[in-house]
Amino acid sequence: MANPTQPVQNSMKPGKWLNSSCKMCIHSCNTRIHITDDGVVNKVEGNPTSPSNNGRLCPKGNAAILRHYDPARFRTPLRRTNPDKGPGVDPKWEAIGWDEALDIVGRELKRTMDEDRRKLLPAINNFQKLFLWAWPAALGNANYFSSVGNFCGGGYHPMNGFVHSSFAAANDVNYCNYWINNGGGDGFSSHLHTAAQANHVAKARVERNMRVVVVEPRLSIGAAKANEWVPIRPATDRQFALGLCHVLVNEKLYDAKFLTKDTNAPYLVGADGYFVRNADGKIYVWDAVDARAKLWDDPGVKEFALEGSYDVDGKACQPAFQKFKDILRECTPEQMEAVTTVPAATTRRIAREFAKAAQIGSFIEIEGRLLPLRPAAYNYYRGAQGHKYSAMANQAFKLVNFLVGAIDTPGGHVGATLDDQMQEIRGGVGQIVPGENGMMKTAPHQLHPEVPFSYPPNETHLMGYFPIGVDPGHLTQHTLANPEKFGLDYQPDTMLLCHSNPLWNISGSREKWYEMMRAMRFIVAIDILPNESNEWADIILPAHDLMESWNMTMIEPPHHEGMCLRQPATPPLYDTKSEEEIFYEISERLGVLETWNHILNFVNGFHQKPELLLEPGRKYTDREIAERKGLLWNGKDLDWYVEHGHAVTPRRPEKWYRPWDGMRLHFYIEDILSARDTLRAKMEAADVPIRHEWEWGDYQPLPTPVLDPVHQEPSGFDLYAITFKDIQINFGESIGNPWINDIVFKDPVHTAVLLNAATARGKGLDDGDVVRIESPYGSIVARVALSEGVHPDAVCVSNALSRVATQNTGVRHGGGNFNELLPANLKHTDACSGQPETVAKVRLTKLAAMPREVAAGNSAFRQGRGH
Repeated sequence: MANPTQPVQNSMKPGKWLNSSCKMCIHSCNTRIHITDDGVVNKVEGNPTSPSNNGRLCPKGNAAILRHYDPARFRTPLRRTNPDKGPGVDPKWEAIGWDEALDIVGRELKRTMDEDRRKLLPAINNFQKLFLWAWPAALGNANYFSSVGNFCGGGYHPMNGFVHSSFAAANDVNYCNYWINNGGGDGFSSHLHTAAQANHVAKARVERNMRVVVVEPRLSIGAAKANEWVPIRPATDRQFALGLCHVLVNEKLYDAKFLTKDTNAPYLVGADGYFVRNADGKIYVWDAVDARAKLWDDPGVKEFALEGSYDVDGKACQPAFQKFKDILRECTPEQMEAVTTVPAATTRRIAREFAKAAQIGSFIEIEGRLLPLRPAAYNYYRGAQGHKYSAMANQAFKLVNFLVGAIDTPGGHVGATLDDQMQEIRGGVGQIVPGENGMMKTAPHQLHPEVPFSYPPNETHLMGYFPIGVDPGHLTQHTLANPEKFGLDYQPDTMLLCHSNPLWNISGSREKWYEMMRAMRFIVAIDILPNESNEWADIILPAHDLMESWNMTMIEPPHHEGMCLRQPATPPLYDTKSEEEIFYEISERLGVLETWNHILNFVNGFHQKPELLLEPGRKYTDREIAERKGLLWNGKDLDWYVEHGHAVTPRRPEKWYRPWDGMRLHFYIEDILSARDTLRAKMEAADVPIRHEWEWGDYQPLPTPVLDPVHQEPSGFDLYAITFKDIQINFGESIGNPWINDIVFKDPVHTAVLLNAATARGKGLDDGDVVRIESPYGSIVARVALSEGVHPDAVCVSNALSRVATQNTGVRHGGGNFNELLPANLKHTDACSGQPETVAKVRLTKLAAMPREVAAGNSAFRQGRGH
């Protein structure tokens, strides 16, 4: 009988197996790569020794072979010879040597540094090498021209920092018995470590009969496999969650002990929204037995009051829980049904089922530690929270878990780190740190430190005006179109792209983005394959792909921890370099090599062990940096990792379950008000012209049911357009790969927009009809496919249809970028978190035929030609 821990040899050719990790999405499943004796990669599969993905691998992981051997890859440094730039315009690349290419880049970037460092727009999006994101800091530049991290999780990441001191969150598959997925495909089709999570979720359903409820406008893969699909009108998920909270609170289905002991829910809040404090800054609570105010840590408190209205030192106040209960008066399931279309009876039933499944009051012993057991959890992602009032949406979902005591408990909703190593060694970020008045210190800044406020703004995307947000890269369009309004005293003219495609991933008008790109004096792109953005470059610096490079990381592991090795499977096929070497060469030419090494020492944590420090004036290889990261994690050298492939283990329970034990969590987030008022004071002092139109109401310590502005578009726009993705196109880096195309473009879900059959009939539309999908901000064209698995108000656009065929012959022209339908303005941006609205209100117009330019793109795709 075959050993189940050994990889399966699916090739007749002899060769060797190599341990590595995948990079076909942002995550890091452990893999085994087979290389034939003649040096050809002919098989990739999951590494069965990894407890994370247990030998599983998704279609994208298997398609890594076609990434490696893609004939469209950049093979040598390239210089543009065509001065004309535009979508689909042939750059007429000329091959040049590395020294010449790097000298040109160094010269042009040095000019920008000498003139005004703010003129550089960087877009560095390699998640598995997060340390590269810090490179602009070596130049004193904080611009960020991209929506990566913000479009998908603008409010999500800061809220996880507020609640868990983490970057992400996941339901605990180890013990969960009632799993709600809202607007995210965790465990089925997308988001965190998809191949790994799908394996673990499937086992939980088979072994424990875990119930899955999926709340989404579309019958997604997850919804199709769930016990129950709850169709919901797009951009109303927050209201649904508040409806659940109404039932849990008013039927007293909540964990009062958890709320009073482990959260700030009993802290008294004044009329100004701030906690009521004494002269020493200590917060008051109300003792329900003695009927008087006491300090939160008074050992004489007999019973913390969660409800009621009181007077303390002449100040009217209420417990934070009462504040939330008052909000919920306007959130009955019946009231929320009018917004969400989810029947009130369904909301009430799910809330009761959820509370019952949570087993409030139960405990479990894990490794000698007695812990609350709460096997019910509410999980969500971009579809649910990617809206104007994103911070409030994220908090609403968290509060469902708060109410049953399921935050960071076995079976509950648990924080997940961004880069495991940073959780271990980076002080104050991704760690649990005590704060004031018994509360855990919040950590909303998970990607980088807070960007200082300035006026005029030093960042085109106004990051200094989002003190607890994630970089709103889309606002660059808004500010550059109105430089006087925003006080911009410089005009960006240089761009550095690294594994980034902002012209695809960013909201707003394509034409306006094109205008901005044409205005660039110089653009350099570090990349592997052509895309919509790097075709505008003046210089291409070709990077190694994942089978030619070294790295050590584990990105957003839901239930595991430990470094994952990526190592070369073959020598570089072409004249390419690692990203590390490229940035070192550029840094040396700019005279910032020492600064860059200092930054690398900090962001990688090497400063924690002096023997790992990078020397100031040296350049290091990707191999040397990977080895240091491995040594930092477990003291093992690269030879150990080459043999084992990874150091992955189940997450240590003390890190995973209640790592904040003894501190109180932020049920009520006063820090949001503090950030608001500090920013407002800075704007007033600087006399910032836009301060009076800033969306100050977006800063709320508790979520409210206020409608997102997308619902208030002109009445002629009667449907809601959403975009979605399945596992084979999860986190980009996909379309254009022949194997991925073979899956995607044979599936009608990904070759036409989905429309509810009854809605289509009401509009005189049928399968295959061509429609223009128009929002108040832009339009796209596509064919219609009718489906019963779509909410009647929704138009569902696959991520596969949002690409534009340019010089990459493998990209199908879908009729226009979905993001064209979305605005890039302040009104539709959460002033608290920086999250842009990701749903568009649209109207459909039937066309007689596919427009000529779209038909030409499709024809080019079918014939295997580019533009």
